[in-house]
Amino acid sequence: MEKKEKEIQENILKSYEEPTLIGLNNIGASCYINSILQCLSQTPPLVNYFLNDSNKGEIMNNNINKENENKPQISPVFLKLIKILWDKNKKGSSFSPYDIMETIEKLNPYLKRGSVGRSRDFFMFIIEQIHKELKKSTNFQSQAFNLAYNEYDRNSAFEFFNKDFQKECSIISDNFYGINLTTNICNNCKKIYESQGENYPIAYSYGIFHCIIFPLPKVKSFRNNYRSNLDNQINQNNSVTLNDCFCYYQKTEILTEIFCNNCKQLYDSEYASRIYSSPNILILILDKGKNNEYKIRVEFTETLDITQFVIVKDRPQIIYNLYGVIAYAEQNDSNTHYIGFCKSPINNKWYKYNDSIVSPVEDIQKEIINFDTPNILFYHKI
Repeated sequence: MEKKEKEIQENILKSYEEPTLIGLNNIGASCYINSILQCLSQTPPLVNYFLNDSNKGEIMNNNINKENENKPQISPVFLKLIKILWDKNKKGSSFSPYDIMETIEKLNPYLKRGSVGRSRDFFMFIIEQIHKELKKSTNFQSQAFNLAYNEYDRNSAFEFFNKDFQKECSIISDNFYGINLTTNICNNCKKIYESQGENYPIAYSYGIFHCIIFPLPKVKSFRNNYRSNLDNQINQNNSVTLNDCFCYYQKTEILTEIFCNNCKQLYDSEYASRIYSSPNILILILDKGKNNEYKIRVEFTETLDITQFVIVKDRPQIIYNLYGVIAYAEQNDSNTHYIGFCKSPINNKWYKYNDSIVSPVEDIQKEIINFDTPNILFYHKI
C-alpha cells in the first residue's frame, strides 16, 4: 500500500471511536449476499476508497457509464451502501439494501431475491463488476520486467503484464488480484539439459486470480497419500489444515504424452501451479463438495504465513491476518443460511453478522465450531 493511501485510510478510521455495527435486513433469501457485503464493508482499503470523497467523481462517472449511460452500475450503489454502513448516526441499526439488490438482479439474473444462491458466486460477481467499472489505464512495463525471476520467463512476463494490466488497474486489482504461474517441464528436455549441466526450457503461463478455491475432498486425499500411517492414526478428526490446502494447490502433476515444441515429439511432462505474486487481500474459498458428504473440517488460523508458497516476495515474510469469515448452516436440502463474521478495523474485535442482527464474538475459532467448516476466509496482508 502506498504511503499516501495508508495515511488517508488511517485518518478516516481515526474518526471512528467505535464500530457502527449496522445489520442488513434479509429481503428474500439474501443472506448469502448480505454476508459478503458485510465482509467487504470491513475491508480497510476498500472502505478507505469508497469513503474518500475525492474518489466520488470517479465512482459515479466510471468507464461503463461513458460507454453506455443506460447500463446498470454497481459501484455507485455500493458507494451508497458503504456510506450507510459507516454512518455514525445509524449505529446499531439495520438497513434494507433494496437499491444494490435491484442493481444486482439487472446485471445478473441468477442472483435474485427469493432464489437460493452461494456467497462465493456473489463475491466473484461483485469483485469483477466493480473492477470492470473502475479500471483505468496505467503503465506496468517496468514492473513486468522486474518481476521476471529468471531469463526464461522475462519475455513471457513482459507480454502478460502489458496485455492484462495495461488498462486493468482499479481499487480491486490493487488489493484483491494476485498472479499465478503455471509451468510445464518436458521430462526429456530436463533429462538432456541436466546431464549437460545447462538450464532447460520451461513453458510459462500466467493468470490473474482474485480468490483461491480449495477442493477439500481432493486436499484430504492428497494429504493422506503423503502422510505416514502414524500421522493418519493421530488425525482421526477428518480435518485438513490450510497448509495442506496450499501444498495441494502447488503440487506437481505428471502429464503423459504431451507434445514438446523443443523436442518435437510426445513426452511426459511435469505440470505445476504456484502463486507468482500474492495480493493484499487474500480470499480463500473452501469447497466442501456436494453437501459436504465427507464431513471435512478445516483447521484455519488467524495468522497465516504463505512465504514458502510465493515465488516473488514483496517482503521477507508473506503473512496475513484473518478479518472475515463466512460460514453456513444447512437447514434442509434446498436451503442454506449464510452468516458473516468480521473483525472490526476500529477495535479489532470480532462480530457476528446474521442479516439484521449483529452481536459480539468472544472467540472466532469456538464460534465456527458450530458449523461444519468455514466457507470463505478473508485475509489482509501485514
